[in-house]
Amino acid sequence: MPSGIVTAIVLLAAALGSAGCTPAMQAARDTAIVAFRGPPPIEVTREAVFSRPYYQLRLDSALGSAVLVLARVTDGQQFWVASTGHVVVIENGLVRRIIGFPETLEGTRVEGADPFAAGLHRVATGTPVERTADWMPGYRFGAPLHGRFEPKGRERVEILGEGFDLLRVDEHLASPSADFEALNHYWVDPSDGTVLKSEQQVTPSLRLVLTALRPWRPEGQR
Repeated sequence: MPSGIVTAIVLLAAALGSAGCTPAMQAARDTAIVAFRGPPPIEVTREAVFSRPYYQLRLDSALGSAVLVLARVTDGQQFWVASTGHVVVIENGLVRRIIGFPETLEGTRVEGADPFAAGLHRVATGTPVERTADWMPGYRFGAPLHGRFEPKGRERVEILGEGFDLLRVDEHLASPSADFEALNHYWVDPSDGTVLKSEQQVTPSLRLVLTALRPWRPEGQR
């Protein structure tokens, strides 16, 4: 594992230890399945996921794979934690922040109307989205991201051996000032807008594939 990741994990673990952990955060550290060692990806079974009473999210990237556990939800933001100390913060299906990676997303904000909050199952072709992003290292703060959505229709997605008929929505994203372009994909439950799988370019060099193995939904959608 690269020394930068090790350092970030140690620092985050120390911070969590000094601040105290909730029972859910402790469970996340104790029970998450972690790889982050590069290919091949980890093997996750339905039995393993549902034998634990936690919401779980699979993460795949060029750095490796992991299963993260939901530690807490604050103001709609979900904090998904791996036992290595890697953290992914998600709101309405959009990755808002990542911690413990070689390049981190310190935050991203939607400016004006928020199609993610309104529900991607309702988005129309050509709907724009304006965001800003903060990336480290390099102190790249306030980078503008211009996006537009394009629903692509229903697709069959298999998660833990079960097939789901989901709506795929593409997000064309560009930031000329950061010389950055990406095409993100979101597979959405058409009944309530829950994003069950996504491929998101969270920094110029890091792309994450996120799959809800045991998804969290707001109270009114459970």
